[in-house]
Amino acid sequence: MSNSKPTDASEDERIKAWRAERARIAEADKAKRIQQKQADMKQAAKTVKQDQTSAAVTLLSSVTPQPQPEAVVEPVRTSKPPINLGNWPLFCAIVIAPIMVTLFYLLVVATPLYEARSVIAITKSTESGNASRSGLLGGVQGPSNLSEVFRAHSYVQSQALMDALEAELGVITEFSGPAIDPVKRLRTVPVLSLSKSSQFSRYVESSVDIQSGLLTLYVRAPDDAQAIVISDAVLRNTEQQVIALGQQVFDQRLEHATNMRIAAEKQVADAQAALIALQIEYQEVDPRNRVESIYTTIKDLEAEAMKLNSEVQKAQIAGIGDSQQTRQTAALEARVRQQIADQRARLVAPDGTSAGSLNSLLMEYELATLELGLAREAAQTALKSQAAAVQEAALNRSLFQVVVPPRTAQVAVYPRIPGTLALVLVICLAIFSGLTMFRAART
Repeated sequence: MSNSKPTDASEDERIKAWRAERARIAEADKAKRIQQKQADMKQAAKTVKQDQTSAAVTLLSSVTPQPQPEAVVEPVRTSKPPINLGNWPLFCAIVIAPIMVTLFYLLVVATPLYEARSVIAITKSTESGNASRSGLLGGVQGPSNLSEVFRAHSYVQSQALMDALEAELGVITEFSGPAIDPVKRLRTVPVLSLSKSSQFSRYVESSVDIQSGLLTLYVRAPDDAQAIVISDAVLRNTEQQVIALGQQVFDQRLEHATNMRIAAEKQVADAQAALIALQIEYQEVDPRNRVESIYTTIKDLEAEAMKLNSEVQKAQIAGIGDSQQTRQTAALEARVRQQIADQRARLVAPDGTSAGSLNSLLMEYELATLELGLAREAAQTALKSQAAAVQEAALNRSLFQVVVPPRTAQVAVYPRIPGTLALVLVICLAIFSGLTMFRAART
């Protein structure tokens, strides 16, 4: 037991010594890695500095004109090929000067324009019901009000709206005067075939969203309040135009239905007059009654003749056919049959009041009655069509709705200085590169 304690103590000291050695080695490795990293960073910075210095020297040597040496000197070869930008005056004339002029124009000369944006929807009272029944095909085909929306879009881009705004607010005169900078100012240039109407989209513009059927209106003006006033005027005139166009279509349909009704009523009056003239000519209100009475008489006479014939046949069978009574009955039968023939002749023989027969009179009367009935049916159909047109005009009237009223941003959206400068820079650099390449090819 006395030997175990010194052994445990020596084991603990050995473990502590091993751990201390491992910690010292790890610390040494960490310090070495840090020193290596710092050395790499210094080397990289030194290399970058050398590259920048070499590029600057190369750029200055290419821009600054150098005297031609008498002896041939080998060019200094670098890791990157030198950039051939031409000489410094050309660079200033092609790139620096246009950018400075553009910057001066954008900051000093250009008129700031505020943009008022509004969204318009043109709907009908019957579209909600049709949309619920359209299903998938309705979504694929797009909204049903695109024709009205495109009509409004065309009116916004038209000369008629320009004339209306000029008469109401004097917009064209103001945008053509000194209130607008010379570049954005409305003017007519016959040489370039430019007119004020072709440039009016700079200040009043619209776009159509085919998926939703919404019309977006953009109005730009030097003042935010003026942009809103012009937007309200554009919306008001566009609404009047859309309503007028829709009303014109339904007025034409209603006029057509009314003309059909008037024509049908005239046809009824003509047919009624023809029937009355026929009745006056033949002095017969309804010849069917006389024809029916004749046929009734013929029917009664035929029944009486058959009865008399039966009595004669009975007398002959009884052996008294030569008797006075039998001869009288036979004579009466012959007279009844003669009356039947006379009644039948009345149907086909010319009447005393006219040259036609009763049958022809009946045919003319039936035709006149048929024409009157058809005319009355046509009049009823035309009257229903007129009522349907009036109802459709009331239900399908276009509703001009301003979904988003015109509002402007807190700052002017035009001119767009960063984008314009970037575009001018790209164009100038392209021209400069082309000129330098052309000059290099010539030399």
